[in-house]
Amino acid sequence: MADVVIKFPVNGGAEADLFGDYLNRFIQDSSSAATIHAADSDAPYLMVRSDPMANLEMKVLIFQESAAAAAFSEGWANALGSLSALKTG
Repeated sequence: MADVVIKFPVNGGAEADLFGDYLNRFIQDSSSAATIHAADSDAPYLMVRSDPMANLEMKVLIFQESAAAAAFSEGWANALGSLSALKTG
């Protein structure tokens, strides 16, 4: 199975805190899927890397399953949208 790589530009402050919280929640919620995956594969279910850039950090997530990558992307978009609404509201 091919790796699924997704990248998210994350600004500091509240956005970085939200990303960390969301990532932790996602991992906790995915623990049973990760356990099942571990039985069938020698690759990690999810790998995370942070690449510092000038004004932000690029979060690079590498999934083994496209469904998990899609679920994370959708959930992060919703979380980020909620943060944006709080800032403008």
